[in-house]
Amino acid sequence: MDRVVGTSGRIAFASAMRNLLADVYPQHDPALLVRRVFEELDLPLEGDGPEPAEESLRKWDQRDAFLITYGDSISRNGYQGLKSLRDFHQKWLKDWLPGIHILPFHPFTSDDGFSVSDFTTLRPELGTWDDVEDLSKHAKVMADLVANHISASHEWFAQFLAGQEPGVGYIKTANDGDDISQVVRPRSHPLLNTVETALGPKNVWCTFSYDQVDLDYGNPDVFFEILKIVLDYVSHGVTVIRLDAIGFIWKEAGTPSINADQTHKIIKALRLAANAVAPDLVFITETNLPMVENLSYFGQQDEAHLIYNFSLPPVILHALLSGRSDYIRKCIMAMPPAPAGCTFFNFTASHDGIGLRPAENIVPDDDILQMTEHARKMGGEVSYRSVAGGGQRPYELNVTLFSMLAESFAGERTFGMERFVMSQAIAMSLEGIPAIYVQSIFASENDQNGYQQTGIPRRLNRKIWQLDEAEAVLETPGLPQQAFGQLRALMSIRQGQPAFHPNATQYTLNLGSELLGVWRQSHLNDQSIFCVFNLTGETQDLDLSRINLIMNEGWQDLISGKVIPDYDGIMTLAPYQIVWISNLDGRHRTESRLLQRYRDAMPV
Repeated sequence: MDRVVGTSGRIAFASAMRNLLADVYPQHDPALLVRRVFEELDLPLEGDGPEPAEESLRKWDQRDAFLITYGDSISRNGYQGLKSLRDFHQKWLKDWLPGIHILPFHPFTSDDGFSVSDFTTLRPELGTWDDVEDLSKHAKVMADLVANHISASHEWFAQFLAGQEPGVGYIKTANDGDDISQVVRPRSHPLLNTVETALGPKNVWCTFSYDQVDLDYGNPDVFFEILKIVLDYVSHGVTVIRLDAIGFIWKEAGTPSINADQTHKIIKALRLAANAVAPDLVFITETNLPMVENLSYFGQQDEAHLIYNFSLPPVILHALLSGRSDYIRKCIMAMPPAPAGCTFFNFTASHDGIGLRPAENIVPDDDILQMTEHARKMGGEVSYRSVAGGGQRPYELNVTLFSMLAESFAGERTFGMERFVMSQAIAMSLEGIPAIYVQSIFASENDQNGYQQTGIPRRLNRKIWQLDEAEAVLETPGLPQQAFGQLRALMSIRQGQPAFHPNATQYTLNLGSELLGVWRQSHLNDQSIFCVFNLTGETQDLDLSRINLIMNEGWQDLISGKVIPDYDGIMTLAPYQIVWISNLDGRHRTESRLLQRYRDAMPV
């Protein structure tokens, strides 16, 4: 790893790290903790040292976009999963989805990878660290760090049960009588699991399942173990690290045990340390929370570089199913611009389905209930979480995005494909970096066989594709090929537009409830793109006088390639039509015609 050096930087780094760790671990000598950080980073205590992380520039632009996938979502008999993923990505995706977010790739015992039993190696069926390094030569690799918990089969938990070091101090426990009534939960099972250990019975804290035992970050040794894992990822070519379930890591009886001040400072310390030796490393926090809490993980431009835009999937869904922009417009208007050096990670679906908690305070309960009923109608399931004081609330929809959007709330099924493509186009249009879940590139329907075989609702949205099957689907005329072609064309257009830079200015337009409108403007103010979406199955008139088309510039729709001759006229939008109206000269008409060809081939 490259070292960023400078004597003044060493002093500033040591001071910032000391302040963070002293606040988190007041019972420990901060000087000794800082010394341990320098030792883990293999940096000298005297002379040259690391520059503060905030002095390193973080760079991304409109060409950045990610595929979200498991390491074996695309497999090939006789080949390890990451090799198959590499081959598929190089043939089909590299030009328009240059980044790959690989979900947990370590050995695990449950939860499809999120119950890690060994952080030092990869699952044999996926490959080895050499495969990660090879993939990193062809794509920007994001890796998952399951930071909150470990598998009950992990060596550390075995040591905990035996009363042996170091694991005996790594597991979070509760005393009899501790008040855990306020603890915020993403699951409905009891929080504590009483286990027999060599030191007597212990109440083990299990936020997600009894096979996922929570780590005790109150012990600074746990912080250093996680830092070692981060540095190991970096050494194998990982450039983006997703901190899974990070909001839960600091736990105290008598508190909600989520979003604690110590949690934020631990993230800041991890970033400060890692960026000292890997300035280009980017951290993204996975915090499936209401918007205000989620936004807090940007910190003061010193915490997460990226945060998941968790409010986006449920409000996009509601808009397309209802034909109303009320809640999505409210959500976009309420979201502040990301601080410099930070941005949003915009997605519409993931391996976990579609979270509903981030829609709280944006989408009313009656509308959320309507979404849960619709998910079941379309063959999906609904997962619940416990709430303080008893009772449950819907937590996530377990359904593929394509199945969910196949029919509107009103029962209309003609425009399912259009709704699906529009869901991705909205995410591509907003401030941030877009990401597409692997099932969405195939327009996958619910995997009922996977669900029936396992009884796990999330398996509805986790189909494993054989490589030859995946390629055959994309090479054969049909809905998946049409969807894939449109997404590729849209992303290809997007990549050439400076107004779609992840940090380009964004304004929300009020064009009535049937239309959603967003105005993006490049950093140099030399390009504007007016992104307008007809959310209904009926034609809608767009009054162009309402969207600030400057008269002395030529305007055209980047998607259709059509020039806009009358700046004050009316543009009639077809059902679920997307327009990106730009003042540039139509350099992307090739991609536009490609998109139109796929559109023309769609069944009416």
